[in-house]
Amino acid sequence: MYINISRYVGMAGKIGEAAPKVQQGFVPLLKSHPGFLGYANFATEQGDIVALHIWRDADALANSRDKIRGWVQANLPDFVEPTERFNGTIGPHGIAAPQSGGPGQSLYCMIRKSENLPGPETQVPVVKEMVAATQQVPGFRGVYFARSTDDQTRGASVTFFDNREHAQAAHEIAMAIMKKQQPNVAVRVAASGQTAVLAMA
Repeated sequence: MYINISRYVGMAGKIGEAAPKVQQGFVPLLKSHPGFLGYANFATEQGDIVALHIWRDADALANSRDKIRGWVQANLPDFVEPTERFNGTIGPHGIAAPQSGGPGQSLYCMIRKSENLPGPETQVPVVKEMVAATQQVPGFRGVYFARSTDDQTRGASVTFFDNREHAQAAHEIAMAIMKKQQPNVAVRVAASGQTAVLAMA
């Protein structure tokens, strides 16, 4: 699996205008593309908008890019170019249950960015421990860990929970594991908030 995370700095105030268009027009477009697995967007508590896509692989994302860009240019011109983009192959992950992605559905999403990652042979066992611990927290819905395609020392994790309290509890547990096992890895919460749009294939 492959993930793309886009951040639009300072755009949180536009989520009310953008979300209905995305739900009604963009989500059906995504679902029509081979290899699409999931999509979410939300206004972050940090004041930005974040959109994330999950695809079967990098090729599936690449093959969808022209149509995605065309739709965004025509319908949401303010969102053509993100301020920041992260792409990477998903490694260890876990999902509680498929999410239908109906218009009324919403989950709490937290995205962490990490730097100074060691090689996969060292990091993967630690990440698997974090995934297992995260799945034990009440309200768990999904967790994905990815390493940047552009810089193998950088990574991102995405968690979905039923509410902020449970997401924060899982975050603290995961950070305790990371601090014990990989104290040299720098981790920060890059984005967090309640999803405005959530869709699974």
